[in-house]
Amino acid sequence: MQLTKKTIWKIVLILAFLLPLSCNTFGSLDVQVETTPVGATASPFPATATLVTNGTFKDESGQLIAVAPPVAGWLGYVETLPEGSPFDDALVLSPEGTGSLGVAGATTELENEIVGLRDKEEPGKFAHFWGKLNCEIEDYNGCQLLVTKLRYGATATEGDQVAAWQGKLMSHTFNSGLSSVLVLDYRFPMWFSVDSNDMDIKSQIESLRDSGAVVRLWGELLTGIPDVNGSRIQVNRIEVITEGSVVAPPAEATIDPTEGWLTYTNERYGYQFKYPETATISEQGPLGFPTDDLPDGMDTEQYMIALQEQYGNTLCVSIKYSLGFIGISAPPNSGYKYAPCGPTGLGAGEVMSRAETILFLGQPIAVNGFEFNAAGGGNTLDAQTEIFNFILEDGTQFTYGALPRTDATYEDYLTKTKDTLLEILETYEITN
Repeated sequence: MQLTKKTIWKIVLILAFLLPLSCNTFGSLDVQVETTPVGATASPFPATATLVTNGTFKDESGQLIAVAPPVAGWLGYVETLPEGSPFDDALVLSPEGTGSLGVAGATTELENEIVGLRDKEEPGKFAHFWGKLNCEIEDYNGCQLLVTKLRYGATATEGDQVAAWQGKLMSHTFNSGLSSVLVLDYRFPMWFSVDSNDMDIKSQIESLRDSGAVVRLWGELLTGIPDVNGSRIQVNRIEVITEGSVVAPPAEATIDPTEGWLTYTNERYGYQFKYPETATISEQGPLGFPTDDLPDGMDTEQYMIALQEQYGNTLCVSIKYSLGFIGISAPPNSGYKYAPCGPTGLGAGEVMSRAETILFLGQPIAVNGFEFNAAGGGNTLDAQTEIFNFILEDGTQFTYGALPRTDATYEDYLTKTKDTLLEILETYEITN
């Protein structure tokens, strides 16, 4: 730790405990946050307001005007900042484009946990954070999150109260279906999946989704579940703010989950797709052939050379990302005639047929697959997994699913990887 960072988080911790007591408590550390009451029609998030802390905004005249939502269940990862930076690390929020800021622990133990998360790879790269946000402090991008609690993993825990969280409802594809997402109308437009056990509220959510309406939600926030950003607000009340009461750019129009991704182009077989920088691309040409395909007058070596010249080294293109994979097999490799294109072999266990609908080439398509549970039980990805596949009219075959890992669970895959795999598939384009 650099002295600058240590000094900052210790000073903020002292100030936090000196603030007047209030009704906002985070985690088990009982760190209190100053709040200011919100008027019945006042907006907590005007575009011209300046965030001061979790509790307050300032208007252009410097007057305190509203309460911001608490930092609860924000998903992100910690990265080391480049050498020469005055700060040592930053919290990068999810999804990509939401923003990044300084981060420090409210205790030595939490600070050590944050340091341990720096530059970590999956599984365990992402965590949910709770704490106090301060944007009148010297830290990365002018803000710092003083963390009072963090957690990772795919096990749901006790929920947090949601009261008057304000934003817009948008639709987002997650796993096999459409999810409703609240995008906070906030300096950091965090995403939270939303749902309700009340059918009237559920219908109201669906009617408001993608309408541009600004809403406030009440309910309970659950984290560590297989949903968008690993979280969900179970809504028990919705208040619709009248149109024009908030002037803010629509978050859904400014956040593209594939922004900054790289593009892979297969010129021989005429397609391209986007993929995250952290994904790994591998290409494979012919590895073998059916024995009865060997032409007269050629030996095996000669025929393999001829196949390589004819089909090149991109018959199978594999994308590995986090806990999952996608395999794209070109038409000449139908049935994996010349090269396998994805994991092979599952062992003994129960195989259950599965079907889901995904977005591909701009259209919803039905795909089939299976879920596998090993005979010996267990919830790691070598014992519980899923694989789906579909074939285009030209014979191009797609396979996607979870990698057989022993250090992550099936729920980890559903929560932190599958959504990105489907987003990669959504970017696929035919170029010839």
